[in-house]
Amino acid sequence: MHISLGGAADDNEEAFVGKQFGPEPHQFDPYDGMTDRKFETEVLAALDAAKQRQKAISIKLPEALLERTREEAKRRGVPYQTLIKILLERSLDRLGAA
Repeated sequence: MHISLGGAADDNEEAFVGKQFGPEPHQFDPYDGMTDRKFETEVLAALDAAKQRQKAISIKLPEALLERTREEAKRRGVPYQTLIKILLERSLDRLGAA
C-alpha cells in the first residue's frame, strides 16, 4: 500500500510503503515488513541516542494506542515512554530517508 505524505500530487511525490492502521493517510506502520531482529537492533541503537538531554512534553494519544504501546514496551522490557521516543525518532529517520 502506498500512502501519500502530503503535498502536491505529481509524478515526483514521495510515497511511503506501510500497512495503514487508522483512517488518516498518515496513520501507517513504517515497520511493516521489518523483522523483529531488525526492529530490536534499531530499538537498542535508539536507546543509546535517547540518553541525550530531554524536555518533558504533554501529548494526547488514543487510549487504545497508548495501551498497545505499553503492552509492546512491557514485552520488550523497556519503559513505554522510551519506546515512544524510539518509535518517533526511527519513524522520522525513515521518513527523511524516503
